[in-house]
Amino acid sequence: MTLYMDLEKYAREVKQSGSGPALDALAKSPAGERLAAKLDGAKLEQAAKAGDMKALSRMLGDILATPEGKDFARQVERTVKRDGR
Repeated sequence: MTLYMDLEKYAREVKQSGSGPALDALAKSPAGERLAAKLDGAKLEQAAKAGDMKALSRMLGDILATPEGKDFARQVERTVKRDGR
């Protein structure tokens, strides 16, 4: 399974779980802000506008490969599972 398919699946789970507000708060947390700051906004926007999923996946994968990114992903997963009950 590719990162893109994982993201698509995860987006559906988030929508079904009702976790939106909790995930928004997590994204705005200090950890979320630190990770967002590591992304190159211009490159991210360019890839998104072009529909370049390979570039988007690579950027996200680079972030998620860090210890802080892995921890953040675990927090997101716990939030979605908790709210999806």
